[in-house]
Amino acid sequence: MIKLDREHYNIAYKLYQTNDIYFPLIAAVLLNYQDGSVYVDAYPSPSQVYVEHAFGFAQIFGKTVERFEEELESYMLIEKRFVPNKIRLFAKYVPGFLVSPRKEAELSYRQRFKLPCEHPVIKQQIESETLGHVKSCSVTAENISMIDAAFQVVNRFWRCTDDFIEKSNAVVVFYKGEPASICYAAALTDSFAEIDVLTLPTQRNLGLGKFAVIDFINKCSNQSLHPTWDCFTNNSGSMMLCKSVGFIPASDPYHFFTIAK
Repeated sequence: MIKLDREHYNIAYKLYQTNDIYFPLIAAVLLNYQDGSVYVDAYPSPSQVYVEHAFGFAQIFGKTVERFEEELESYMLIEKRFVPNKIRLFAKYVPGFLVSPRKEAELSYRQRFKLPCEHPVIKQQIESETLGHVKSCSVTAENISMIDAAFQVVNRFWRCTDDFIEKSNAVVVFYKGEPASICYAAALTDSFAEIDVLTLPTQRNLGLGKFAVIDFINKCSNQSLHPTWDCFTNNSGSMMLCKSVGFIPASDPYHFFTIAK
């Protein structure tokens, strides 16, 4: 495996653009918007690529190269040289070393969703007794410290607070004057915004997460951005929430491997 320097990520990105499964978090690394590592089988014309986001999300794409996958198996399952505490591997294509059941790699399933309309505008629907206590706002330099203290997501994917303010398109919902829910782009690439949504445990079951998501979608619509949703198929709350605001499956569920150090 050859580890690319950032200035050479573009050769892997060109190959990624031909891939039929696109994840903004992976593209964000390849475009050098977010931190991570990129490995290829050959330079300057790779056939197979492994991308690892600093948060741990990863993907393998391209044509199968036996030697590359042997080295990747050692990297991931034997030596465990990856930087994050765990790898969260997107895998429409499942490499040979993950086909057989292994206790090193936990298999689950996730599904991607999209909105059927290019830039929909969705009306808010929330119970009247709750609505009177709800307001939403964007994240700014003035409130980001309070937002980060409440949700601790500012540096989960983005490099710095300035990047989060400028690029995450975040919407924060307040309930009775306190931060309650946030919806933001975990990554924003090629006009695709990867949704991440979080509601504080004490403020759940009030419809506040849905309120945040709808405001986020409408904010994206005003900027001609395409929100995307990705979640575990056994996460009934996330599956129900995305469908309740109009998301539909973009593809069949795909394999997802979690590999801990």
